[in-house]
Amino acid sequence: MSSTTKSSVPLLASLTFFSLPIVILQCYNHYKKKLQEKKEIEKRQNKRNLSMLSKLRDSLKPPLPPVVQKLLSQCRLAYLSTVDSTSQSSHLSLMRFTYLKDEEVIIMSTNTQTKKFTMIQEQRGVALLVHDFGTGDVASGEYSITLNGQCSIVDDKETAERYRA
Repeated sequence: MSSTTKSSVPLLASLTFFSLPIVILQCYNHYKKKLQEKKEIEKRQNKRNLSMLSKLRDSLKPPLPPVVQKLLSQCRLAYLSTVDSTSQSSHLSLMRFTYLKDEEVIIMSTNTQTKKFTMIQEQRGVALLVHDFGTGDVASGEYSITLNGQCSIVDDKETAERYRA
């Protein structure tokens, strides 16, 4: 009898050892499913928020809504459209930018010897198209916003250095 008891203990331990990865895998799959559900809910909410914003496009002023702030915070590239008043045409440039949420400011830099710099000196009105090119997370490559406004050239060296930092 004692030999039966001894052999059943290792078998029970082995079964317990092999069931542990199955439990962990089931927990991971449950977590993964809940995370996917959360992402889908957030995606639908973002679409509703952006749809609502499109109706307010002419009256939208800072402070910007959270969904716009989030997009500006996640993205780094935008298309800057300037107007060449002498030739009655526009000029489009792909720009890297930084969004400063606390100041509600979008920072871009360019060489002073460029066409866009010359046009901004002459006419401050610009359009900025920000597109989420995709990073693999919730809002990956699905949203674009166009911001219309005034572009300023920062002449103050102290402010320019602060923005460069």
